[in-house]
Amino acid sequence: MRCHDERVLLAYLDESYTDDRYYIVAFIIDEADLGLLEEARGRMDDFIAGFGISRGTEMHAHSLMTGRDGFEPVSKAVRARIRIMQQWMTELAGLPAVVVVRGVDVPRLNARYKYPDPPHRVVLQHILEDVNAYARQRVTTVRIVADEVPGQVAHAEDMVRYQIAGTPGYKSSTLQAVVPPLAFEDSASMPGLQAADGIAYLYRRLDAHTETDPRVAKSVRALWQTLEPVIYKVWRWDP
Repeated sequence: MRCHDERVLLAYLDESYTDDRYYIVAFIIDEADLGLLEEARGRMDDFIAGFGISRGTEMHAHSLMTGRDGFEPVSKAVRARIRIMQQWMTELAGLPAVVVVRGVDVPRLNARYKYPDPPHRVVLQHILEDVNAYARQRVTTVRIVADEVPGQVAHAEDMVRYQIAGTPGYKSSTLQAVVPPLAFEDSASMPGLQAADGIAYLYRRLDAHTETDPRVAKSVRALWQTLEPVIYKVWRWDP
């Protein structure tokens, strides 16, 4: 695919799920703007240090919201944890980036098909199609970096097959704008993956979790609204 220039997009993928819902988020940013993402992550180091959290602690949403893996200083401070999450979402919303969220209703998937594909495979296909479509709209190409997951070799092989034979379904795509391979990396050293992780965690809380505390539910909605400037597409498939 020909591009207007040599600039390439990067799409960082991470997943979040429950027994009933499976989601993958793509955080898409121009390669030339990675410095802005790094600066935002650096500002978060300064911000969390004000709560007694070590600079360089991975911005892993589940760890933050449960007060683990470096976030122990705020383990008993719900407001502090939400404040940190709010600041992280605010930083991401201020970047020249876009977010795609795809999901699937797992019980409905299993009920519709006699031999259903695993939810991760289903949603990964859909997110690859959407990332490809966005890159084509921008008349450029995109590299995919996903968080490490079990079975990642098979997922990479799936993308190779899609680019040869097309994705399954009536909107088959050979993902022409996607530059292979599908890479898997450790999120600890990649702000883009940490961004996708936080957004995926937040959307799962919004869409798949029944909050028992109305105050927490209100906070989750407010956090999601913070991201509105960068939300490009949100769609859950209910087969």
